[in-house]
Amino acid sequence: MNKEKKAILLLLFLGILMVFLIMIGIRFVLIENYWRNIDTKYAESVYDKNKNTIFRISKIITYSGAEAKDNSDNLQDFNIFQFSDIAIYIDNHYEIEELTEENTIKEMYLDNFKIELPKRIGSAQNMYYKNPFNIGKFRELDFDKIQDKLNYDIIYKNEENDEEFYNTPVFFTDCSNPISLSYINDNIYTNYSVPKNSSISYDGRVLKDIDINLDNIKPKISFTIHVKNNLNEDFVCNVNCNVNFENSEGSIYSGYFVEINENLGQTYKFFKL
Repeated sequence: MNKEKKAILLLLFLGILMVFLIMIGIRFVLIENYWRNIDTKYAESVYDKNKNTIFRISKIITYSGAEAKDNSDNLQDFNIFQFSDIAIYIDNHYEIEELTEENTIKEMYLDNFKIELPKRIGSAQNMYYKNPFNIGKFRELDFDKIQDKLNYDIIYKNEENDEEFYNTPVFFTDCSNPISLSYINDNIYTNYSVPKNSSISYDGRVLKDIDINLDNIKPKISFTIHVKNNLNEDFVCNVNCNVNFENSEGSIYSGYFVEINENLGQTYKFFKL
């Protein structure tokens, strides 16, 4: 009798366990289908919002050089800096020819800045806002490095302005000026002494003089551009900028290196959120 009771209890337990497992399985399938439907609806919503290209990046120009700063006035104590200026052009006429509330900008900011180097050569690697009139010129920057976010003042009246107008981050609502930034690698070489009967170059040639391997200092720079149009619609674009210092046509070792990327296709399309 005890054996029969034990067998019955075991069968009852197994039955309850099976029902429990079936209920869990059904619940899991229902939940998975629920989230799959939500993901599908979200993907369809994103697709519908982005059938048209309102904003895209049409061109990225990088200008890379170097600078030598004499701390002693006798050519015996130089600090060497490497800099790369970046100009990013936004195209808001890809599908809309005239200016409308849809393809003009009301707000803009940049964030999520990241800098990667093959080797940590230099005391600090930072990003700065750059006056577009000073692209290609190394200058002591009066403003602070970008910390977490770079906010722009949006200008609605596009007139000819002098250089000082661009000393703070400004952007025209019609996207007629570039986003201009500067990457600076501070003190990639310190206390450099110029050999006797030699001179020093105040440009990219100094990197060759101090025997810097360009592959070791090539930065990978990434950040996110956020814009809001005058319909209060939000757009976002993630930018990955691999800064090069040479190709078959030239090298920063010759003084400076310029790279122009125009064939970007839809790589840098702004997605409506």
